[in-house]
Amino acid sequence: MITTNGLNHLALRVKDPERTAQFYTALFNMEITRSSPDMTFLKTVGSTDMITLNRSEVDLTPDQGLVHFGFIVEPGQFDAALQTIQAQSLTIVSGPAERSEGRYVFIQDPDGYTVEIFECLSSSYA
Repeated sequence: MITTNGLNHLALRVKDPERTAQFYTALFNMEITRSSPDMTFLKTVGSTDMITLNRSEVDLTPDQGLVHFGFIVEPGQFDAALQTIQAQSLTIVSGPAERSEGRYVFIQDPDGYTVEIFECLSSSYA
């Protein structure tokens, strides 16, 4: 077994790192920690979570099924997140819906990746 201190980063292939970085900084208040024309590093404010956006000329066909990644929001923030999604006319892939741990909605980013926004009602996810 390898003992870790958590996930360092998630690397995504994108057509335009600047455009995709704008999506994540504007919607999730992530900060750009390093950037070049071909790669951008985004960090979740107050956390060590990072997303790396790597320019790719390959046609991207992200899976629209179970493959996704998610952001946790506080229970009091979920309705505001839904209002933001609607106000920005973002593509909803699934939901909003509810499970015992909280409500969730799946949206699509500019490159077609599925992103979950999850209301965390359980300490097992925090």
